[in-house]
Amino acid sequence: MAKHVMVFTETALALSETFIAAHCRSLARYEYTLVAIENSGDSYADVPRTILVGSGMSPVRERLLFRLGISRKMDELISTLRPDIIHAHYMMGGAFMLPYAIRHSIPLVVTGHGYDVTRRLNLASSYGLLYAFWRKALIKSGNLILPVSAYLRDKLVSQGFDRRNTCVHYLGIDVQGRPQADVSASLPRVVYAGRLVEKKGLDKVIEAFEIVRRTLPNAELHVAGDGPLRSIVEEAKRSIGNITYHGALRHAALLELMTTARVFTMPSREAANGDSEGFGLVLIEAQSMGIPVVGSNETGTYEALLDGITGFAVNPRDVGSLAAAYLRFLVDPDLAQSMGQAAYNYVRDNFDIANRSAVLETIYDAQIDAVSRKQERRT
Repeated sequence: MAKHVMVFTETALALSETFIAAHCRSLARYEYTLVAIENSGDSYADVPRTILVGSGMSPVRERLLFRLGISRKMDELISTLRPDIIHAHYMMGGAFMLPYAIRHSIPLVVTGHGYDVTRRLNLASSYGLLYAFWRKALIKSGNLILPVSAYLRDKLVSQGFDRRNTCVHYLGIDVQGRPQADVSASLPRVVYAGRLVEKKGLDKVIEAFEIVRRTLPNAELHVAGDGPLRSIVEEAKRSIGNITYHGALRHAALLELMTTARVFTMPSREAANGDSEGFGLVLIEAQSMGIPVVGSNETGTYEALLDGITGFAVNPRDVGSLAAAYLRFLVDPDLAQSMGQAAYNYVRDNFDIANRSAVLETIYDAQIDAVSRKQERRT
């Protein structure tokens, strides 16, 4: 009989959360139930989910009860599902699920993704105060934390988490059947995809692209995503030109756009509030299609490419270095092709989701066995 994992996230599923959908789809030896407090849209409808807050209920009250650790509905759901293990996405989800895992004697693993590790706590809100309380308990609990990069692991250890229980687990993607870009024949096009926020570096991409156009007037920049920096994209379309804004795209449409790139970019940096990229799965997506990348030599995104082999990692604040990196690919299709092939090989060998999920299921096995042994000793 297959073992059962309860996959938890507070809301399910945002358009950007391809990694949670992929996590559920790729499990081979474990059955899953995806549980969330609230629904956040119809993205990834092929991944069924169980929503705690239903019609006729007070969302505010149920959210509060859950975060206090006393939600009767959550306890009843866990008793019905009887999962062998709980896997919570984001540190907040893990912290809030801790009392339920303890009460039901179920092992808990938590994936730290990025902002949930790096952004400074807001203790001015009830959410922040409750999270801070359960986060301290999570640190003391010794439950396994799975940051998606060594960068995040080091952040967690500096915050008090035990290094022995904080193990890097890189995410993966479905490499099979991916559309492949012919970068040697593509237009001199830079593609950026991601939230339009400070930490993703879009403002510096645009500044660098202005420099690029002085050397290569027919260069193009395509931007996909949405967020508070949308206005600078609209302004750059008018002042710089050759910029196309696509808005937020569903995954299939995003992949189609990416295949038209000569080079993909996301030069992540730490934002003013401490928020920074944990890994940058979109860089892996691009490389899986044979597209070289220009990323950052900071944050967890540095671990998503091989500098000088699958792309270039540069100072994300240095627009001159960014422009120079873009131009190396835009004026040299052969370089783009050779690095793109190296990028594909890199992702195929290291980030195929079937292999990453097999590793994850082995982690589940070990955690279940460890809890079982503890319970046997107590009896």
